[in-house]
Amino acid sequence: MGQGIVIWLLTFLLTYLFIGSLTQRHGGINKRFLLILFLYHSLLAVAYYTYALTSPSDSRNYFYKASIKFLGDSWFDYFGISTAFIDFISFFMVNRLGLNYEGCMTVFAWFGYLGFVFFYLFFSERIKSVPKLFGYNAKYFLFLLPNLHFWSSSLGKGSLIFLGFGLFFFGLNKPGLRFWALLIGGWIIFQIRPHIFYVILIALGLAYTFSTRGVAFGYRVIILVIAGILLNVIYTDVIKLTGLEDDSMLDPLISHRARELTKATSGIDITNYSFPEKLFAFWFRPLFFDAPGMLGWIVSFENLFYLVFFTRLFQLRALAYLIRADALVKTCLLTFAGVSAALAQISGNLGLAMRQKSQVMILMLFVILKYMDERKIINLRRVIQHKKFTAERKQKLETTQP
Repeated sequence: MGQGIVIWLLTFLLTYLFIGSLTQRHGGINKRFLLILFLYHSLLAVAYYTYALTSPSDSRNYFYKASIKFLGDSWFDYFGISTAFIDFISFFMVNRLGLNYEGCMTVFAWFGYLGFVFFYLFFSERIKSVPKLFGYNAKYFLFLLPNLHFWSSSLGKGSLIFLGFGLFFFGLNKPGLRFWALLIGGWIIFQIRPHIFYVILIALGLAYTFSTRGVAFGYRVIILVIAGILLNVIYTDVIKLTGLEDDSMLDPLISHRARELTKATSGIDITNYSFPEKLFAFWFRPLFFDAPGMLGWIVSFENLFYLVFFTRLFQLRALAYLIRADALVKTCLLTFAGVSAALAQISGNLGLAMRQKSQVMILMLFVILKYMDERKIINLRRVIQHKKFTAERKQKLETTQP
């Protein structure tokens, strides 16, 4: 426990220095909010740690494997994709840095927090107005949703892939200046979940192919070429990881995986669900009536918020916005849709669904917030134009009076 506290203090110091550096290079950053966000994320990391002590947790399994050196003493024997990549990192932390379980949990919680920082920068650069939710700044409100923090605060895939997502989309906003963020973020996502990185590349290619708004021609060509090359390079690795020899095996594999997950204590049988029903279960369940334990009840409140928040897109002008949106918004939308379509097929375990959707839900929150941002800007312009028209009309009347 003592080691975890010492490392937490060190990460707090690094965070303070990092945020200070960011405020000098990026305008409009709320340093106070980012520090509060660090404390909030730390609090939920403690909540996850407490949860892991009394419930089955991948974090304890990763630490145990590293502590017994289950593949031997050579660090690079652990290198690989998916679970092997977390084993690779945890082995280094345990056997090279000498960290205990609490120390590893603290470091990985910090990885998750850094993901929030990069997403915050991404949101701040793209959201020009201050959309409101319940009278508060919507951006700040969305960044405090607890489920996003809870599943990105422990030793495991969730925190690291969230950092990868944050880096990747932060870099994608200015790819010419932030190629390093694209490279590191994309590599992290690929190492943990190659199939999700594959979906991102497809979304990226489609978004930049069918969108010209706000994208220079040179950027479009470069991004499309790189996406095409990477798709070709990683396709074989994705197929090997999923165990698919041909597309005809996809449906049986998904059906089997879905049936297996329904056997869990928080499982629901989705094998006979329609595709929309599977998506609804993945996005918005549990919803009180099927909540698995106290954690499920807490998550149900957040899922209810998601359900209500998503209804903002159930109008014609919202659909029209999605069609004409810029390439970055479309990339977020298509990535969220593609990952959801894949993971919803096996979301029979509500606990697993809660954890996996937290990795991509923030992308959809950005899309909706960006729509709210555009509506607010349009309304502000109308108010300004109306005031200008009224002032000009008043001035004209005053000059024409005898």
